Amino acid sequence: MKQLSLRSSRCITKLSAKYLFGSFFLFLPAFAIAQHLGQVTCARQGDYTYLYSSITTMEVLRTLQCGEQLEVTGRYQGFFAVRTASGETGYVGEGTLVLLKDKPGPKAPASAVPPVRRPRTAYDAAAPPPPPANPIPAGFDLTLPNNTLIRLKLSKTISSETAHVGDAVDLVVAEDVLVDGLCLISSGASSEAVVSEAEPKKRMGKGGKLGISVKFVHLADNEKAAARSFQESVGSNSTTGSILPLAHGKEVVFAQGTEIRAYIDGDGYLKRASFQPPKSAASAAPAAQNPSQPHER
Repeated sequence: MKQLSLRSSRCITKLSAKYLFGSFFLFLPAFAIAQHLGQVTCARQGDYTYLYSSITTMEVLRTLQCGEQLEVTGRYQGFFAVRTASGETGYVGEGTLVLLKDKPGPKAPASAVPPVRRPRTAYDAAAPPPPPANPIPAGFDLTLPNNTLIRLKLSKTISSETAHVGDAVDLVVAEDVLVDGLCLISSGASSEAVVSEAEPKKRMGKGGKLGISVKFVHLADNEKAAARSFQESVGSNSTTGSILPLAHGKEVVFAQGTEIRAYIDGDGYLKRASFQPPKSAASAAPAAQNPSQPHER
């Protein structure tokens, strides 16, 4: 009886060994491709494939770009088990991945290739947020905003009869310009402007023309900022150095004290420590952030 039991035990042991040996070869393909690298391949440039979280539910994790490299960790029922460069694990179809020749041992997938421009899908990774608009450069902590209004006054009278294109025009700032409680442009500061068009009256009733173009305004820290005058001609756009409204008539005269509106041309970056609060808060006018520019006729 003992001898029969011993023989049965030996048979069972041999049978188990055979099944174990066969199972090893059955799963050998999955083990053999472990630690290999694969590269996503597409039929057309700009295509993509899906990374699935499960081969049962076929739930899509995200899209994979053509050329993206993945670590292959297994092979199951027509799918490769993979790991992405960012550590995500999932499955891709066998037909969408080409195995790369490499040396044995642990492998790490290369970083994803830059995405090709194409319409986004619901499974694409979220796009990175855009960089902040107009960040203040290093070393500066104060901004003089684009389109800040500057009220100027003519220091002396000019006329189309005597003015010439290119002549300097004397202008002074009429009101303090404040930003964050600091006076960036002081009342009385000078501004650089030139005669942009001058034409005396002619015969046959044709009147003269006179235009002024503002270029710069001097700041309280003795620097200067680019400025532009507002062109009020119907159907024209405001551009850097655009002329003031051209007056038509007999002889055109801009009298001393005439107010002219100009605007800061582009954001200016400044150092807060270079400026002080206004001497008289009652006479200060806050800087307008992108003011609406009236279209006078």
